[in-house]
Amino acid sequence: MSISIGSGFGINSNGGNTGINKNSAQYKAVERDSMASILQSEAMMSDEERLIYETFGGRDRIIQNKMKMYDSSGRMINGFGVAGMDATGIPISQRHKIINISDDARQNMFNETLRHFKQENGVANGDTTRRSEVFKKYQLSVPTEDRLKGTWTLEQYEKAYRQAFYDACKKTDPKWELGKDIPAGALDGITRESIDNSLVKGSGEYGETLTRKSVNVSV
Repeated sequence: MSISIGSGFGINSNGGNTGINKNSAQYKAVERDSMASILQSEAMMSDEERLIYETFGGRDRIIQNKMKMYDSSGRMINGFGVAGMDATGIPISQRHKIINISDDARQNMFNETLRHFKQENGVANGDTTRRSEVFKKYQLSVPTEDRLKGTWTLEQYEKAYRQAFYDACKKTDPKWELGKDIPAGALDGITRESIDNSLVKGSGEYGETLTRKSVNVSV
């Protein structure tokens, strides 16, 4: 049996689940994207598999689980609960574009990148970074259609901030390496504005980019 009912389900008195709003955008999205495969899997079940399937909720349970993958407008959401982040079928030329990012979002990214750089002595540690929180907050603050492009742009700012911190450490101590204590005073005086003002829009193999025209990030 190829259908997975999933975990955390309950069994009601009639062996199924009720309360699905078939007029909802979530249901219509499931109907559009998954119903054919659900029906195909059901058709291939043995009698024993069908009995187990129906006992644990059957098609209703599958549909309910899949409806959770969409928001109230029927748009697929990612693992962080954000719609508009599915890049399937969208060319790089349309999603890797530089767009305007609010001062607040850029400042949040600058603050987190600086905090993490200091904490880990420049080493990128996926276990301690809070960058996902910054991205999610930004994504939910902009229209759905801007989220892919905006996330790409915010990533470009993040890379520029990190590179600026690295360059400042190397300038203070040319022998400094990632993982070593950050040279005293190396990051003092660096502001988001000083980095942002040094960025120019360009293009690369993977789309539009932001690069620094100068390594001088001091005030």
